Amino acid sequence: MPILVLIIGTLLLWGIFWFVRMGGIDQLRERSARRKDEARRAQARESEQTAPLRAIDDPRDAATILMLLIPRGGDPTAKQIAAIEQAMRDVFGFDHDLNERLAHARFIASRAQSFSQAAGIFSGLFRKHLTDAERSELLGLVEKVAQAEEPSEKQMAAIEDLKYLVGLAPPPVTPFHSL
Repeated sequence: MPILVLIIGTLLLWGIFWFVRMGGIDQLRERSARRKDEARRAQARESEQTAPLRAIDDPRDAATILMLLIPRGGDPTAKQIAAIEQAMRDVFGFDHDLNERLAHARFIASRAQSFSQAAGIFSGLFRKHLTDAERSELLGLVEKVAQAEEPSEKQMAAIEDLKYLVGLAPPPVTPFHSL
């Protein structure tokens, strides 16, 4: 028993000596500062990446970006591009500057990490500027683009999430788990 106390006392003495005399406090402060810098950098990268999405203030442009993002497994197919262009002409009235707006929307869509991220960012814009009928039409347009090719379960789940985000569906109910 006295040997155990001697070992613990020696370790404690060396720990205090390291902490005070050999810069243990400084090392802890540097680690803390590095962690804060890394967190700040990560937040800056996130902000930089989503800035183009947050700059959109026209619901028609936001809807075009969502239509471009729904086939996220890759680039939209020719059928999907045709459906997007038709919606841009017929619904949004972008006859004269269709190519410019589509190119701009493609650039911004390339900056988004996912459809869900963009939908989350644009949901406030849609709720503020669109009526329930227009939000329902938006969902129909996104579904039409997804159904131009065989939609996946992931795409259909993303559309269901969009319904909730724009206020056309109740919040998802989580199942009750008994203990």
